[in-house]
Amino acid sequence: MARQIAKGLTMLMLLLTMALVTAVATANGQSQHKLNARIPFEFIVGDKMLAAGQYEVNAVGITQEALAIRGRESNDGAIRLTMTKEPKDNRPARLVFHRYGNTYFLSEVWEGGDGVGRQLKESAQEKGMKRELSVIARNGAHYEEVVILANVR
Repeated sequence: MARQIAKGLTMLMLLLTMALVTAVATANGQSQHKLNARIPFEFIVGDKMLAAGQYEVNAVGITQEALAIRGRESNDGAIRLTMTKEPKDNRPARLVFHRYGNTYFLSEVWEGGDGVGRQLKESAQEKGMKRELSVIARNGAHYEEVVILANVR
């Protein structure tokens, strides 16, 4: 019983946080460029599995530290906090995924050019997969990086 109450409270807090982030983003009016990309595989953002398809990604919030990922062909979507990552070169807009076997995790989002990137924190699931692979393959290769180019709008 207590577990169900805790789960319900957690869901309520998550919904309130998402509503607050959305409200702040709307009130802020400082929308960064939106990235559009077709992702040809299922992928995970935080603890949520999103289907393959066309997605729109943009920074939200007063400090633009959260990313909103929304499916354009489905109702899939997620919001995650990110850390700023400085560009090392002048490459195009892109989404970077970590691939473990057939499981993909969104890791970074870049606007392109010399724009600032956003790095997502590794989820508990990704950390667990990385740990398992490091035990299996002692050669240090934990994951493969997969890059999807995006359009800036």
